[in-house]
Amino acid sequence: MAKTKSPDPDTRPGTEELEQGMQPGRAADIARIVAIAVAMLLVFNAGGLAKWAEALPSNAACAWLAEVAAAWSNAMHDLGPAELFDRLRERVRGE
Repeated sequence: MAKTKSPDPDTRPGTEELEQGMQPGRAADIARIVAIAVAMLLVFNAGGLAKWAEALPSNAACAWLAEVAAAWSNAMHDLGPAELFDRLRERVRGE
């Protein structure tokens, strides 16, 4: 039976980082990062949420979700964050 050769310890993924004293992060850190990203999208890109909800299949639950998403989008535009996002997107795209 042929032995499989394990990779050289110096070429394993992450070895250089660990040698430099960096430690792997906890899985809970990923959950926090995802929660922050979703919150930022809900505040700054509420129009994208409304468009997504409108594209859902037709049924009572999706219709309710589309209404709530549209109301949220309108609130974010009235309060300002969505307008800021729209202006920034226009500048980046050169519109």
